Amino acid sequence: MTVRHIVWDWNGTILGDGGALIAATVDALVACGFPAITRADYQRHHCQPIPLFYERLAGRALDAGEQQRLDECFRVAYARHRRTAALTADASAALRRWAATGATQSLLSMYPHTELVALVTAAGIGRYFVRVDGSVGADLASKAPHLARHLQRLGLAAEQVVLVGDSVDDALAARECGLRCVIYHAGDDALHAREHVTALGVPVVSSLQAAVDVALGDHRI
Repeated sequence: MTVRHIVWDWNGTILGDGGALIAATVDALVACGFPAITRADYQRHHCQPIPLFYERLAGRALDAGEQQRLDECFRVAYARHRRTAALTADASAALRRWAATGATQSLLSMYPHTELVALVTAAGIGRYFVRVDGSVGADLASKAPHLARHLQRLGLAAEQVVLVGDSVDDALAARECGLRCVIYHAGDDALHAREHVTALGVPVVSSLQAAVDVALGDHRI
């Protein structure tokens, strides 16, 4: 069936903040007294949910207090590093190109909804989206239920939609909801090692324009 809609992810996809997320995690671990990690360590161990990711980085189980402290330190560090983050280089062009087809697009993120809307508005790209949904509760273990609600609110059949994201969780959420998926891999700033996503058997691209190519049918989905 012809793709009629793209659901875009925010962090690491439309917003090129993969480097900021990695740097903030590195800083948080050091601030909390854990051994320092490298970018390769981050990419090799990255997973959802985040508490499990922290345990993989620490090399042991963490209690609730340690998890809370890491989360607090990460938020402080990320706020600092995010100041240098900008939209992915071809994000605006990709959004504009898809809009020109007459098809629709939306934004779905696990980032807090109120903050997400403010960032999208500040970036000047809100006009491209028929819907913007961030997280509004504590259920952050998987993107799948958020994606299912997003599709229901849009009133679209899964076979009409492609999800463009940057993580294994994006690909798994799309699979659970019956969507096709394209994964953007940002190279050095990607959150996952490339083999994590290629192992899932979904298209992996190095630009958002290439993701639009896939949605347009220039490549097999």
